Amino acid sequence: AFKTMDVEASKKCHQNAALERHNFGGDRYIKSAVFGGLDGIITTFATVTTVAGAKMSSTVILILGIAHLFADGISMGLGDYTSTVAEQQLVRQERKREEWEYDTNKEAEIEEMVDLYEKKGVSRADAQLVMTTLAKYKDPFIDMMMFEELQMNPYDDDDALMGGVITLVAFVLFGSVPLLSYVIALVPGIEFSSDSQLHLSLGLTALTMFILGAVKGSYIDNSSYQDPSWWLSGMTMTLNGCVAAFMGWIVGYVLASIGMKDMS
Repeated sequence: AFKTMDVEASKKCHQNAALERHNFGGDRYIKSAVFGGLDGIITTFATVTTVAGAKMSSTVILILGIAHLFADGISMGLGDYTSTVAEQQLVRQERKREEWEYDTNKEAEIEEMVDLYEKKGVSRADAQLVMTTLAKYKDPFIDMMMFEELQMNPYDDDDALMGGVITLVAFVLFGSVPLLSYVIALVPGIEFSSDSQLHLSLGLTALTMFILGAVKGSYIDNSSYQDPSWWLSGMTMTLNGCVAAFMGWIVGYVLASIGMKDMS
């Protein structure tokens, strides 16, 4: 309803809460998949173009590409896992502190929230009324403090391990796209020149990056397919990947020009 600014549809959604869709909960895993995939495909393609720019053989491109694919994928997955665990531990620690302060000095906590809302433009009398009433209920009051005072989400209980695994799988899956042309060239009876392998890799990679960017724009950024922002998101991601790949090719070309030889 919000996408089309349809007031009547919005009213119907609020009458039936099941119809009102928000991006939270399991959507966090979709975010991990999309960004893990984008990191994977851009990183691997930059490796491919760097080695190709250095005029190294397809075998070297494939070996380095696969090595980077799995090494970086594991690093990304572990990074996602450890950062989520650290964030959740911090939230739990801060919640315990807020609970202790509530139990030992509730009035001061109420005053903090009153001051905070007064700064937002709420009259002091109204802020005192609302906060004094809410403070009768410990958990909702502490939830409010976590959100408003600490800018933390008290409901962030996503499975850190699952998020890390999804990031790893997405990184490896989409990161393998730039290497497909080089793998196909290994099939007996199929012959690709080095330039053809690179061009096919470029085409497949650009298409995949556009799709991932479009998904990000339409789902994570919450834009509809009638909204051109999904198309712009796809083009932006494709451009980002191409810029990274071009810079990699330049670096490889320069290194080759100053004396680096093919290692195959």
